[in-house]
Amino acid sequence: MSRWLMAVIISLITSELWAQTPVYQQRLVEREDRAQRVSEPAMGVLLLDFDKAFFGKLGVLRKAVKVGDTLIVRLGERMKEGRIDQAPGGNVRYICDTLVVNATTPDTLWFPRKGSVKNTTGRAILMPKHVGLILPFRAAEIISRSRITENAVIRRYQHYKYNEGLATFRSSDTLLNTLWELCRHSIQSTTFAGLYVDGDRERIPYEADALINQLSHYAVDTVYDIARNTADYLMMSPAWPTEWQLQMHQVLYYDWLYTGDLSLIRKHYELLDWKTLRELARGDGLISTTGGRQTKTLLNAIHYTTFDNKEVLRDITDWPQNGNKVAGPSYIGEADGFVFCDYNSVVNAYHYRSLVLMEAFAKALGRNEDARGYGSQAARVRSAFRSVFIDPVTHLVRDGDTTKHVSAHANFFALAFGLIDPSETAAAIEFLRAKGMACSVYGSQFLLDALYEAGEGNLAMSLITDKGTRSWYNMLKLGSTMTLEAWDPIFKPNLDWNHAWGAAPLNMITRRIMGVMPAEPGAKRFIVSPQPGGLKSIEGNVPFISGICSFTYRDTEQETVYKMGLPQRTDGLFRIKLPSGTKKILVNGKGLKLPKDERFEQVLSGETEIRFVK
Repeated sequence: MSRWLMAVIISLITSELWAQTPVYQQRLVEREDRAQRVSEPAMGVLLLDFDKAFFGKLGVLRKAVKVGDTLIVRLGERMKEGRIDQAPGGNVRYICDTLVVNATTPDTLWFPRKGSVKNTTGRAILMPKHVGLILPFRAAEIISRSRITENAVIRRYQHYKYNEGLATFRSSDTLLNTLWELCRHSIQSTTFAGLYVDGDRERIPYEADALINQLSHYAVDTVYDIARNTADYLMMSPAWPTEWQLQMHQVLYYDWLYTGDLSLIRKHYELLDWKTLRELARGDGLISTTGGRQTKTLLNAIHYTTFDNKEVLRDITDWPQNGNKVAGPSYIGEADGFVFCDYNSVVNAYHYRSLVLMEAFAKALGRNEDARGYGSQAARVRSAFRSVFIDPVTHLVRDGDTTKHVSAHANFFALAFGLIDPSETAAAIEFLRAKGMACSVYGSQFLLDALYEAGEGNLAMSLITDKGTRSWYNMLKLGSTMTLEAWDPIFKPNLDWNHAWGAAPLNMITRRIMGVMPAEPGAKRFIVSPQPGGLKSIEGNVPFISGICSFTYRDTEQETVYKMGLPQRTDGLFRIKLPSGTKKILVNGKGLKLPKDERFEQVLSGETEIRFVK
């Protein structure tokens, strides 16, 4: 059977499968809360601060307002000098609505009464009719001649089913604790649409958002179906960036790793093969989206249709790109000056990672011949990548095949995806150390993963807790209660304040700082490889489908102590670099010989305490 005919069949079959998928908003939860602080900042003005923004609406009891009275309601995300900021800029949400109350006005007046055209048309995910119009807001101001009291006002908000309290985290660093809660709340509140979307500006699912949402959601809850529904949706409705097609292999891999369920991989196996984009490869296996390589057969097979006026896939590296139409032609973008060529290193790093994962998928499904094929292709791409993109003198990764420019992105993506040999890692790390956070909030996920993969927990921690403009601290400083779409308005003037792709610290805390990750699908076995990054104490719980993993860490002048509790019927492997100055090791009180090198490993089962006495 030709690949063209196979593409047509796949398109028809998977479209039907998606059509039969249950409605993804069935598990939406509707809640109500009252303001945390109430004040009267001016005559006739009632200010209600709910402390954190949620996606919802404000209800005012009709009986609290006299007939004929004019009611002015303001809702907003940003506070300024104790009031709602009425000109917050960009896509930071603010509305002002005026209503004259008459005898036919309903018993409860709900605001907003007018929605945004951008996030209620086109590709936007619409809210169920019973929910109606909502927007993210933290505070409300009500202006009326009537003496409205706080008891007459309620906020009704929506999010997907969420098990509060399953995950906990507390450390010796108060900023890190605050960032954990900022990101946790971002994950919970941005599930309002039933799928992972890009915040309120567009309310559209994107692959890049989905991957970071997924990893951070898994850090705090075991409700996995929103990730699965989003993956199902995106397999049929892809966005335009080349790399984001290739991210779907990672999304489905993590779904399998955390749930143990192969059904999505089995369902989309043929489509996943097309999404490796190996149709774009030349003889050595490297792929390119330029030069007319994107055929109709390929685009139809991956279900790509014109997106944002782009008729074919385009490489992205990071976002926003230079010359962004919103920031202006002089804007340098968030890709560290990445030079785009016909063959780009970031795209091919993703391509390599997708082939590696396809090999794993094929093995799991018993497709051994396919697995050998993917393994062979991955090896060929790795060899070509290293030959074409890695400078033999500096050992740094170049942006593309026809440039000598070296960006942070070319190096941290290659490092994160296993394309840099151990002997070359030091050069990449020193380069990245000098660059700092030279990427967007999206890119930070992969930069931090690369650093932790290289054992650079101290450097990664310094970036997570940095207080410069490119930091999560800056998001707090600006006053947001959710993670931002970009580090600051100077990098993306039209940013929104409710974008969970900025929540990378949440999964870094669990997967990297505490170091608790599944070692096999279904979380039946764990790898615990913490990198505390200078913290003196950590205490937390990480939920998995198999149960709760507890983790405690304490570092003093006398000893470093780890305590881990694994779920029943699971086991794990504890693996770290031996703490400096260790003279004695005790595991549950029993002494062990010191290892000959700096590496220490210990099998875990149930409750385990490991003490490194100095």
